[in-house]
Amino acid sequence: MAHTTGLVLACLLGSGAIVAQQPSSPAPQPGGSSTAQAVGPETAISPVQLAKNVLYDQKPIWTFPGKAVRGKHWKPVLAVALGTAGLVVLDPYTEPYFHNPSRFGGYMTGPLRGRNTTLAEVLTPAAFYVAGLAEHSPHARNTGLLAAEALAGAQIVSFVMKQAAGRLKPSDIPPGGDLRNTWFKYKGGLTNGGSFPSGHSASAFAVATVIAERYREHRWIPWVAYGAATFLSLSRLPDQAHFPSDIFIGAALGYGISHFVVLRR
Repeated sequence: MAHTTGLVLACLLGSGAIVAQQPSSPAPQPGGSSTAQAVGPETAISPVQLAKNVLYDQKPIWTFPGKAVRGKHWKPVLAVALGTAGLVVLDPYTEPYFHNPSRFGGYMTGPLRGRNTTLAEVLTPAAFYVAGLAEHSPHARNTGLLAAEALAGAQIVSFVMKQAAGRLKPSDIPPGGDLRNTWFKYKGGLTNGGSFPSGHSASAFAVATVIAERYREHRWIPWVAYGAATFLSLSRLPDQAHFPSDIFIGAALGYGISHFVVLRR
């Protein structure tokens, strides 16, 4: 729990430090940079507009795979599909390593760490929004709202896919159980439809992508953002909450929703 709590604090403190570096009226950058800060102050997004954007995002999110196959993005879509399929095939061979609690000692505190991971993902957009208000920075405030929008989109997609796939969690399978026959069997509640895809992974990468792309002029920001998202995602493996393929497709979904929909409106 301590390491996740530390990450939450790092997100909160890091957002304030980033905001403090942002000038209120930045000058245009040489070379025609496409960032909002390079062309002048941004127009603030309202919370009401945020709610509308979440609804408007649904059509491009759900139609993106079909459009991508027919357009220029078919290669990354194919790569994700093949990568996910390959990891699904390998799951019965890779999961046993994490299916042995003795390998991790007292590290297995799944439900508690799951809540902390959710806390980190939710507080990060909130921290940017609050810091933006305090620093009178529309860029930081909008970053928080866009990250929240991406987070909502990732959660909606993962919810629908979980209900459709109904994949058992690794923790639902006893030691020595069948790790192949896991699909369309999960009997969990409506709010938790199974393990495929990882909602935590999707949310973490959705938030990280917004932050990384909107602050990419600071070279260390993408490394920190994606590093934190990777850390949070992989922490779900020893918890036996997800298979590796669940985490991979979740990360791809989070990145795709932020990069191709939220930040490209």
